[in-house]
Amino acid sequence: MNRILVFILTLCSMQAAVQALEYDFSSTLAIPIELSPMAEISTKERITDGERIELRVLNDVFYNGKLKIKKGEIATAKVETVITAGMNGFPAEIILGSFELPDIKSSQILSNYSKLGQNRCLWVYPLKWALTPIPPTGSLTNLIYGGHAKLKPNDIVKIYYYPEWD
Repeated sequence: MNRILVFILTLCSMQAAVQALEYDFSSTLAIPIELSPMAEISTKERITDGERIELRVLNDVFYNGKLKIKKGEIATAKVETVITAGMNGFPAEIILGSFELPDIKSSQILSNYSKLGQNRCLWVYPLKWALTPIPPTGSLTNLIYGGHAKLKPNDIVKIYYYPEWD
C-alpha cells in the first residue's frame, strides 16, 4: 500500500514539475540559423570565459512567410568555456552559448557551439606505450600538447530557432 501511495505522489509531483516548465517542448519545429564570426578568436591568444563575440547572420531566416532575421544582421554569443590544450595531445576547445539575436527571445534559441583544436592523442598514446619499456622516453610524450582551437570568419556556426516556444 505504501509503495502505491509513493508512486502516486511521485507521478503528481512530476506532473506539477512538467507544467511549471518555461518551454513548450511539444513543438519540435526548429529553424537553423547560420552565423559566421566577425573576427578570428583562438585559444592561442588570450580569451576568457564570459567574453562576448559578434557573429554575422549568413542567410535570411523566414517563419510563416515572414522575414524574422535579415542576412547580415549582427548576433552576439558568450564564450562559455575555454579549455586550453593539454599534455598528451589533448586539444583545446572553445564553447559558445547564450546567443542573442535581434527580435528573437533567448528562450527560443537552444544551441551551443563547440570548436576543438587538433586532437593528437591518437598518435601520442601508441607512441607513449611503444616507448614505455625504454625509461624515461615514454614520459617525454607528456610534453606533446594538443592543437589550439581557432574560430575563423569562414567557419559556420549553426544554431536553432524554435519559433513556437514562447
